[in-house]
Amino acid sequence: MIKEQPNNRIFKFQEFIRNKLGLYVGRTVCRRAKNIVLNEIMGDHKLEYGRILDYRDELLRSNTGSICVVKLSEETFEGGKKMFVGFYICFDVMKKSYLASCMPCIGLDGCFLKGVYRGQLLVAVCKDENNQMLPLPWVVVEIENMHTWRWFVNLLKSYLQFGDGTSLTIITDMQKGLENAIADLLPNSKHRMCARHILANWSKKWRGIERRNCFWRCARSTYEWELKKNLDDMKKLGTKIVDELLYYNIERWSKVYFNTFCKSDSIDNNMAECFNAWILAARQKTIVTMLEEIRVKMMNKIGHLRQFGNTWITDFSPMAMKVLEENTERSMKCNIFWTGEHGCKVKQ
Repeated sequence: MIKEQPNNRIFKFQEFIRNKLGLYVGRTVCRRAKNIVLNEIMGDHKLEYGRILDYRDELLRSNTGSICVVKLSEETFEGGKKMFVGFYICFDVMKKSYLASCMPCIGLDGCFLKGVYRGQLLVAVCKDENNQMLPLPWVVVEIENMHTWRWFVNLLKSYLQFGDGTSLTIITDMQKGLENAIADLLPNSKHRMCARHILANWSKKWRGIERRNCFWRCARSTYEWELKKNLDDMKKLGTKIVDELLYYNIERWSKVYFNTFCKSDSIDNNMAECFNAWILAARQKTIVTMLEEIRVKMMNKIGHLRQFGNTWITDFSPMAMKVLEENTERSMKCNIFWTGEHGCKVKQ
């Protein structure tokens, strides 16, 4: 039971023992037994933190060109030991993939770790040529705040050659301190906010399917007149409903205001959320075991992508071809009227 459901609370184990064996076991005994089993299954937490520097050295030795940084406390404790503060890793193959073929649009997000010592894992994710999730670097930290985000973004910026962020688009949720870190370190980047998180906060007061649908029409609007029409429709659904929606900077979550350089019309941070779900099983394990499991998953993913790429029948990915074919079919229903030297009018 512990192996299959390690996150179950202690009283669940007490109930299980009482139902199966007819015995009453105290909370302390159950907790100790659970920790013994978890240590056997997932490794010893203290021992793995003590080996984190060796793990870093081995990663750098076996992955030429990659960057791996272990951050320790400035303060020294008894026995000359230092406290673990953070672990950053970005493999060279991910960097090359991003620079060679990915759109300059990344999502930043964090998730909680489920182990004994908790902590958080922060990640930067982009989309590959086939519009699928491609993780870049990730970092393990004690807590998500402005200092940890600044450390992460600074390493991300230097290794992936972001410069001041010109031509880069970043999609985030509403993480603490992240907005300030981006403004300071990547001042010229375009910052989008995840529409799903805005909807989650806004809809706490404004519930209903009709309001939700109207919100998504606003987020997906591509012309100013279209956005204005959708906002006017929303005004009919409640007093001050639009004012409270516009509290969230609409230039960061509506397609109307997105620049076209990065060639991405994403209005949510689903690519980062996918990564968090993808590593769900690993997040409850000890630090080295977790990091190694994520590394192996990434290695397998790269191998599968390589095999998948060999099946392409054109130089374009299947997803790109699908979008092209859909737009070609839509264009067959359009008529083009010349308006002079400056362009044409398209009418469906």
